[in-house]
Amino acid sequence: MKFSSIILLVSTAFILSGCGDEASQSAEKKADPTFMFWCFRKEIVSADYHIPDMKTEAAASYIQSRLKSVPGYTDSSYNLASRSMTVSYKSSTVRKMNFEEAIAQSGFAVNHRPAYPNAKIPAGVK
Repeated sequence: MKFSSIILLVSTAFILSGCGDEASQSAEKKADPTFMFWCFRKEIVSADYHIPDMKTEAAASYIQSRLKSVPGYTDSSYNLASRSMTVSYKSSTVRKMNFEEAIAQSGFAVNHRPAYPNAKIPAGVK
């Protein structure tokens, strides 16, 4: 009896966990969707990264060139005044942490994560 109650509770939870209203569902279907359970989710998402040592255009370009090698990367933009970078990526392919790791491996601290100490940074970048 307990087992059937648990199955009933879990199946009710799945049924009640909706995907939002129909307008948001149809918007997701049109904008490069990813199907997860019975919902359509955004495929292209973006994340912001704070990079305190990114002070020059050369540093930003260097970081962007390193990020392009991460599978799932689609685009990025930076703001030198706030020392931040916004990265757009495919959520079904890669996760936010992968970009933090790539930035740290390139020799720059990111989001309170230290830079790799043995990273080889080209002259004039940092």
